[in-house]
Formats: sequence, structure tokens, C-alpha cells
Amino acid sequence: MPPPGWYGTLYLTRYTADEVMDDSGRMAVADFDLTVNALTPRLDWVKPVSVLGADRWGTLLILPWLDLDLQVEPVPDLKLRGSEQGIGDLTIGNGLHWTLGKFEVVNALDLVVPIGSYDTSRLVNPGRNQWVTRLSHMGTWFPSPSWDLSYRLHWDYNFRNHDTDYKSGQTVYLNWAVGWKPAPATTIGVVGFFLRQVTDDRIGDQAVQPDGNRLRASGIGAALKHAAPHGVMYTLKYFRDFDARNGPEGEQLWLNAALRF
Repeated sequence: MPPPGWYGTLYLTRYTADEVMDDSGRMAVADFDLTVNALTPRLDWVKPVSVLGADRWGTLLILPWLDLDLQVEPVPDLKLRGSEQGIGDLTIGNGLHWTLGKFEVVNALDLVVPIGSYDTSRLVNPGRNQWVTRLSHMGTWFPSPSWDLSYRLHWDYNFRNHDTDYKSGQTVYLNWAVGWKPAPATTIGVVGFFLRQVTDDRIGDQAVQPDGNRLRASGIGAALKHAAPHGVMYTLKYFRDFDARNGPEGEQLWLNAALRF
């Protein structure tokens, strides 16, 4: 969490995948091609506090605009395609920050509000039509002025989609990063994530058969961050997925710029 103040961040994200895996890690369909482009503004307000030993309180709002395109061939000679554009779901969050010497910690609670467009007749939707609560624990350790190690641990509880009576299972995921500064304003590093769904998807009162449709994914990549002289922080990240189950396996590119008001 940065020092007290107002911050604006704009994320440009592109995700592409030409594989979708089943529970055994094999291609689940005859053909698959997914592209997601996202333009996501984020607003943060950080305030000084003295609560339970914490020194800062942060509030955030995140609202993506999504461009989705999916072509899938579930079985040979049956081709489906869906394309949609629109506002996605809104994330509202609050968190507390502690400074513990060379270690900084944030604990936060987010709420995902399903305001994005959704229709059961579509192949893809900008919105998920379900509320989500997210608990997060994040930390950064600065062992020296040139090195930093960061992690973000999240737990998502998904509520029921009442249009389909489908309830996605709970997921736990870890993001991590190791950074090195070749110069005071520049950081290069290695980044990655692990995601595991820990409870079954359910339709009504029954678990989705035969395996609960539990999502699993991992990824690894590289990152470059630079603080420009005019006060904007630029970050570039690339991830490549691996070990996916019950979901797509592809690659993603992130470019974001953050400015303190």
C-alpha cells in the first residue's frame, strides 16, 4: 500500500488461450480459441490511521471494460462463437497496512458487485452474475535497498448465480514476485501465481459430476517496473499458464500506469 494520498491506475490486459483442459490436464474440446482484452481503471484512497497497530487504511474501486471473443468446437464439426463487449463487475475493497521494519503487510476485504452485462443465452458475458467476497493477505519484504520479495494470498467465496442455479466453488490463489533494482527507479523481476479451487461447483444442491469441475491454474513470467520523472509508475508483466485443469491455458500481458494525484 503506498503512502497516504489519492492514486489512479489504468491497466491494459490481453489474455489469449488456444487450449482448455479437463480434470486430467487433457484438451477438453476439439478446438478452442479465447481472447480477452481489458481496459481497467482503478482508484485508491490511502489514509493515515492508528488502528490495531496499522498505520494506513486503503479504499479501492476497480471497474473493467472487457472485449471478449471465444470460438469453440466442443465436438468435431460443431463450431460455436461468441463475442461481447461491455463493463464488467465492480470491485470495492478496504484494507489495513502495517509497517514492521523491513516487512510491510496488508490485510483486506473486497466485495465484487455483479453489475456487468449477463445473459444465459450468450456464449461469453462481461459479468459473472454472482457476488464474490474476497479475503486478502499481502506482504513485501525488503532485505536490501536493491531487492524485494512480495506475495498476495487470496480466498474467494462465490455466491450463487440465480439465473442458472450454478454456484462456483471457493478458490484460493497466491501471487508472488521477486524484484531487483539495477537503478533506483527501475525494478526487474520474476512473477508467478498458483490458483486452486478447494470446493466443488454445484448446481442446486448437487456437486457437478464427476469431479466438481474444480479449477486449477499456475503461471510464471517476468516483470519490469519504472518510475518516470513526471511521477507516473509504469509496469509491464508477462505470464504463461501451465498445469491448468477445468479451464483455459494460455498467456497474458499486462501494462499499467499509476499516478498519484
